[in-house]
Amino acid sequence: MTETVQTPWAKLDRDEDDRVTAALPLVDHCLDVGTVFEIVLAAWRRPLEVAAGRPLTPLDIARLTVLVALHDLGKANRGFQARIDPKQPRIGHTGQVVALLEGPIRRTPAGRMLNGLIDDWGAYPHFAAVMAHHGRPLEEFSEDAMAPEDPWRRHVDHWKAGADGDPTAHVLTLIDAVRARWPLAWEEGPPLPEAHRFVALFAGLVTLADWLGSDTRRFPVEGPHGAARDAMRLAEAQQAAAARGFLPLPTPFGDFAAALEYPPHGFQTDAAADLGPVALIEAETGSGKTEAALWRWLELRRRGEVDGLFFALPTRSAAVQLHKRVNDMLRRVWGEDAPEAVLAVPGYLRSGDATGQALPGYAVRWDRGEPGEEDARWAAERANRFLAARVAVGTIDQALLGTLPVKHALFRAGVLSRSLLVVDEVHASDAYMIGLLERLLDHHVAVGGRALLLSATLGAAARARLLKTPAPSLEAATGLPYPALSGRGHDLRPAAGAARAGKRVRIEIAGIIDDADAVAARAVAAARNGAKVLVVRNSVAGAIAVAQAVAARAPDLAFAVNGVATLHHGRFAPDDRKLLDAAVEEAFGKERAPGGQVLVGTQTLEQSLDIDADLLLTDLAPMDVLLQRIGRLHRHGRDDRGAFADARVVVLRPAERDLRPLLDRTRGRHGLGPVYRDFRQLEATLRLLEETPDLVIPRDNRRLVEGATHDEALAVVTRDWGTAGQNHTASRSSAVASDRNTAEVVALDLSKRFTELRWNPGGEEAMTRLGARDVLVDLDPPLRGPFGLPVDRIAIPGWMRIAPGAEVERIDDRRFRIDGRRFAYGPWGLQAGS
Repeated sequence: MTETVQTPWAKLDRDEDDRVTAALPLVDHCLDVGTVFEIVLAAWRRPLEVAAGRPLTPLDIARLTVLVALHDLGKANRGFQARIDPKQPRIGHTGQVVALLEGPIRRTPAGRMLNGLIDDWGAYPHFAAVMAHHGRPLEEFSEDAMAPEDPWRRHVDHWKAGADGDPTAHVLTLIDAVRARWPLAWEEGPPLPEAHRFVALFAGLVTLADWLGSDTRRFPVEGPHGAARDAMRLAEAQQAAAARGFLPLPTPFGDFAAALEYPPHGFQTDAAADLGPVALIEAETGSGKTEAALWRWLELRRRGEVDGLFFALPTRSAAVQLHKRVNDMLRRVWGEDAPEAVLAVPGYLRSGDATGQALPGYAVRWDRGEPGEEDARWAAERANRFLAARVAVGTIDQALLGTLPVKHALFRAGVLSRSLLVVDEVHASDAYMIGLLERLLDHHVAVGGRALLLSATLGAAARARLLKTPAPSLEAATGLPYPALSGRGHDLRPAAGAARAGKRVRIEIAGIIDDADAVAARAVAAARNGAKVLVVRNSVAGAIAVAQAVAARAPDLAFAVNGVATLHHGRFAPDDRKLLDAAVEEAFGKERAPGGQVLVGTQTLEQSLDIDADLLLTDLAPMDVLLQRIGRLHRHGRDDRGAFADARVVVLRPAERDLRPLLDRTRGRHGLGPVYRDFRQLEATLRLLEETPDLVIPRDNRRLVEGATHDEALAVVTRDWGTAGQNHTASRSSAVASDRNTAEVVALDLSKRFTELRWNPGGEEAMTRLGARDVLVDLDPPLRGPFGLPVDRIAIPGWMRIAPGAEVERIDDRRFRIDGRRFAYGPWGLQAGS
């Protein structure tokens, strides 16, 4: 039998037998959320006003707050209220609201009142944005819904009056309560801002307010209710906003050295000047771009142009390593009252110095802090909240998810708008990601956000796209100063002090890319002579082959975790990745211990990590990628390199110098073709290194990057390769155009009217990086991990074609079978067919 309550409920508490023990009235919950929105709006007022194209008046704010307070009015429908009985169908409360706006129910007093305020305020798109508070726009509010019938017809029965009462009467009661709380909203005045980006930004903030106002620790279901709740509601909303970093935080005055621990180079303070909404720093790896970015953020905060910071790195490992540096900077600037930097990497649960442990029911236990401090770590507890943190360090994927049609994209883009978005290691090798980044930057800037791009290897064409400038010729591009500062609307100029004393690098090219034992022999010989040797391979299989050969030849010199020889790549379980990252930093970081060692890995080692190697062995890759890898060589000044005082790189190529046979992609190996698909760039890179094997970094960076990536340079390779080159060029041009087009088609265009935005049924498959999506596999009981930790979840790469949800069959404590395929997990990571 259905249980009943006296008034419509919004939330319930149940006991172990699923019986209702307390009910939160709908009116109280809606007032809770409206009050939270009114308070947190201040943190995003500047972006909202920029997006609106005008200041927000008190009337605007009151009306927006009322709309937010009405976010759950659909819960008054009889289908939702029947869910007090857990056996009843799960009728929703968002799309159902359309029946109040169209069809016969619109003629009820509630329908007339709701339609009246929407019409008077010009608020139909804003109301549609409010109804999207669960993470995506609703089909029912689309201007050209594809449903076979009018959407209201599916929901009208939930609102019809019956012997047990009229659900629309409860809507009237709710509107009256909201009007009594914010009467200003009903005064005469101009309509709400109708700018499309403003509405999209508002939609994201509605979700934020709903999440905060639904926190039952602060807004308990059991009461108080009614008028007795008013004082508690306001106090809790203010405390929640303060704890989560949504109230103003002044930036103390101070100098660069106090904040970042050493006197600045000229370009680092120059980077805080006006460089436009999207600024760019081009300088070699290790020159201090990170510190320049942090100083720019502090200065922009002092000028009131931004509040938060999201530092976006290319890899999880890089984010983990930078997180501590950023957190330490915050403590130096703000002292004991410093905000905590959130590590925005799924699975890590780290905020400041505190580490969390996931508990059942989405709860998190933090290992330090006083009771109540968990509020300050709210954004760290879920990946979809990361960008709401005042300061976060994560991967670029987290930001790009704000421009894809996935759940909570509008929330991500909305909360990011108050922040300086720093994107590290931008380069041009991925047309799809550059396309997504362009779309993200366009929206971020349009709503008042600020962005800073950092790169050691950005080519002229990519720079032109990101900064909205004409692309220069090869001659002009090669002649541009480097290091340099530039930005949208600002000319490129030399970056004073960014160029350190030139690092001389000797390049040797060896035709042993297919001979893992020969590569291992070179690495081990150098390590026996005291070198820290870094081996970077283009594929996981190639890296494993060399790592196993090193361990067989010299187990005492092989990189190890907890005494187990291993390597670094992306196919390790999350907890083991943490151990690997820490071990890499200890063995190859700035404070590394003396003595030879060999570290083998993939692209996970090439970007942003503070690795200081004496000798680098690397597979052939495009020049911009190679320079990233060379940046891990002789990164810090030190006097303990012995026989490796001169920086040396061994570039591994196929035994046959001619790359044209590899143009047949079925013959591509070691990432030559499958990973790095443009053989013109590989050929141009080889030619440059053969012509000038003695490099000076950063003096030669511009010449090298443009000489291997600029269209005019690639045209020379096309000509030299004849028909094969023409065919390959046509293929690559088509592929690049396809990747760019995919980015344009997939990415959200938030300049469109809100009711025109589409979350297609397959929208959740949209990805930040092209390629098949990994499949997460739960292992119960857990596998025995190679480094002593149990492994209860692991990702199967998408290209291995495992069906999501496929049954897992355990073979033993290291192996399992899915879809008839065998997998093993051990010190070399996840391997198929073992």
